[in-house]
Amino acid sequence: MSFTSAVALLLGVCALPVAALAQGNAAELGFHYAYNSLAASNENGASFYGEYFLKGTSPHLHGQDRLGLIGEFGGSGIASGSLYTYLAGIRFNTEWKKSHLVLHSEYKAGGAHARVNGVNSAGANVSFSRNSFALGIAGVGLDLRLGQHYVLTLLQTDFPAMEVPDAATDISHWSGDLRVSAGIGYRFGSKPFGSKP
Repeated sequence: MSFTSAVALLLGVCALPVAALAQGNAAELGFHYAYNSLAASNENGASFYGEYFLKGTSPHLHGQDRLGLIGEFGGSGIASGSLYTYLAGIRFNTEWKKSHLVLHSEYKAGGAHARVNGVNSAGANVSFSRNSFALGIAGVGLDLRLGQHYVLTLLQTDFPAMEVPDAATDISHWSGDLRVSAGIGYRFGSKPFGSKP
């Protein structure tokens, strides 16, 4: 991933609260601790996300449904390699008013930068990296709303897929990754999550 792409995504995500306040709508910024299992390695890292809530809501299971647009930048790494993803897409939120729980599912696409350190067939230490298209397949999470502004993500699972180089051959192949995360977010805007448009 280029530095310019990362800065552009970060600025776009940070602009979400400004747009929400200008239109009297809601947006959310958050930070997660993340663990992933890319290429059979166990990597720890973090992700930063922003979500802009669209105005439409509908009753569902004694709660509210709301569609959001989400952007995310995540990174993790250990001695055997690293992974950076920058994804954007849609998120479906369902809040149960009495429990303050919010169940969400999301579908994202974007890019990834994967680096793998290892030993090649000749026994030499090598490091290969790959920039590729990435898909965030069917992420699911459970949040707890704390008052009007704070949101605690109890658990979120994502399944990003991207091209990953093989350290032994330097041949890239598509690989799926399980990422588990938890963290906290802050909601901006004049309208609480469950309000009518």
